[in-house]
Amino acid sequence: MKLRIILIILVVYSCTNTEKNIELAIVSDKILFSKIERDRAKNIIEYKITNNTDCNFYFNAYSLSKLTWKIKGLQPSNVFFQILDEDENPAEYGQKEYLPTENFSICKQVNHDIEEKELKELNYSISPDYKNFIDKNNFFLKKGESKYFEILYYFPESNYSYVNLNKNRKYHFKMLIYSDSTNYRKFLSRSLLKTIKENNYIVYHGIIESKNNVPIKFFE
Repeated sequence: MKLRIILIILVVYSCTNTEKNIELAIVSDKILFSKIERDRAKNIIEYKITNNTDCNFYFNAYSLSKLTWKIKGLQPSNVFFQILDEDENPAEYGQKEYLPTENFSICKQVNHDIEEKELKELNYSISPDYKNFIDKNNFFLKKGESKYFEILYYFPESNYSYVNLNKNRKYHFKMLIYSDSTNYRKFLSRSLLKTIKENNYIVYHGIIESKNNVPIKFFE
């Protein structure tokens, strides 16, 4: 048993401590930002993540991860957005209060109750919201593989957040992605755990910063 643990540690170390590593790149060439107050600029932000290591990874976006405590920025999913000025000072971010309509709340509650019942019948203790979070944000990444993603986001105001920028300054945009291996066995489904084990995937643990940044473009 001790030998197995040592071998696992050595494999993880060899995969995460090498010149070849996981690479996050922003594919979009710019981020649009409206100069007009209460107006919104639509952005389809495309990015890719590439596994340059010799290991296969599973990315686990644990919503209570302590790793996220270290990151300042907007969090639309398992990634973070950061906007910095010319001196690398972060922008001012804020959260908006979200008040759903009554009809939407009723429909959501009905679906939630159905999903909750199904999870209980499957003998899982996680909530439907957390299961949906896992389904939406977690993914496998094989050695040598690249995966592309895109996120729809509005600046300066999205549905849940806003950003304050000085229109007379220059800013750039970068991204971070995180994965947490802490207690993942408590939250992932039995089928996922078997897939990870039988295919020798490693649950990645850490924060990856995009290798590039792109400019913020103001428009009226």
